[in-house]
Amino acid sequence: MDRGTTLALVGPNGAGKTTLLKCLATLLQPSDGEGTVCGFDLRKQGDAIRERVGLVTVRGYVYDDLTAEENLRFSARMSGLKLGPDEYRAALARVGLERVADQRVRTFSTGMRKRVVLAQLRIRPLELALLDEPYSGLDTQGMALVDEFVREFRAEGTTVIIASHQAGEATRAAEQTLILKDGKLSPMDHDEAARSHLAFHSLGASEV
Repeated sequence: MDRGTTLALVGPNGAGKTTLLKCLATLLQPSDGEGTVCGFDLRKQGDAIRERVGLVTVRGYVYDDLTAEENLRFSARMSGLKLGPDEYRAALARVGLERVADQRVRTFSTGMRKRVVLAQLRIRPLELALLDEPYSGLDTQGMALVDEFVREFRAEGTTVIIASHQAGEATRAAEQTLILKDGKLSPMDHDEAARSHLAFHSLGASEV
């Protein structure tokens, strides 16, 4: 993939999309094969990859006992960033959470948790953004926000991979589409992806 490309990764529930993204983010170790992410060895240079890659999951990697702002501060500290107090508030305001900045995340809905993770992504310089079912749990405004962030990532030269079983949503902001099925990746044009939407959506298996 060229830098700054937005790729839709589509396929049925259970196809392994989440597993693939977690491997790319070095949260899981591949059981076989070799690869590089952002030019670094996937098996041997995980620290370097994690400095450059951000991941949004269905539930979001946030700490329930921390407030929304504390989660951003922790994420920034772990990334070696030094931000001012106003910058954290501005990041939360950007995702519609400024009024609950001091509330513990354990009280948040799935959509609100995802907004916190989106705010975490936007305060970090990234080379690769991995979005796993980014539209799940979000209202119309939240979905529009994801699309806006994807456009911003593209303008900044950040590569984006959007994984979803709802092909119509994933391909809306993407330039290329791959389908993952039976452990194999293959290209798919956008018209074909849109036609596959209902078939993917109807398979109610658990995501890997």
